Amino acid sequence: MIGPIVDSSALFLGGVIGTCCSAIIPARIKETLPLIFGVITLCMGSVLVNKAAAFPVVVMALIMGSCLGELFFAETFLARCIRTLFRVAKSKHYGNETYIVNIITLISAFCFGSMGIFGAINEAMTGDATILFTKAVLDLFSGVVFGTLFGISVSLIAIPQFLILALLYLAVHLASPQMPPAALGDFTSCGGVIFVATGLRMCGIKIFPVINMLPSMVFVVPLSLLWAYYVA
Repeated sequence: MIGPIVDSSALFLGGVIGTCCSAIIPARIKETLPLIFGVITLCMGSVLVNKAAAFPVVVMALIMGSCLGELFFAETFLARCIRTLFRVAKSKHYGNETYIVNIITLISAFCFGSMGIFGAINEAMTGDATILFTKAVLDLFSGVVFGTLFGISVSLIAIPQFLILALLYLAVHLASPQMPPAALGDFTSCGGVIFVATGLRMCGIKIFPVINMLPSMVFVVPLSLLWAYYVA
């Protein structure tokens, strides 16, 4: 479980550094770095997409999962839950809609982002934490940038982030059998497509409902196994 530990520690450290150094980091760096993060995510996604053993399986999973996410308004539901948490906690920022929207965006990105969820699942299945290590580098500098804007709240996001990634890792590690190479390739490719959508969103090119696409990762493995049995 080294990936979730490293990733959340990097986010916490980045938030602290950003809070302490907010006065000395130039605005142009704050504007440029998120675009660089988006390009890096696009590059990672384009590499992972090529891992597919049967791309029709990836397409079916993405369509089915995205439809399910849209039907249940997954991204909207998450935003509503976070607003409720602010109200129950009687936060001083409750009622400041601009601040809340920004924090919702950050929590969505850091805790429910496709790279984190896919990285935790991938490490649990393969033992390879490379994706979460890459995300840790991005989160470190993202934490610095956003820490200059929102203070120590950014560091506190590392707590639910670690809990989510750790629980996801443990659930998959304990419950899932060894995955066939073809199914693992299709799963990786599906995550790659979501990475591309995430990168486009981070660059401001197109706002894809990335959270609504995440259920695709539940469908891709069963579909891949069925494809291998009945088609391949």
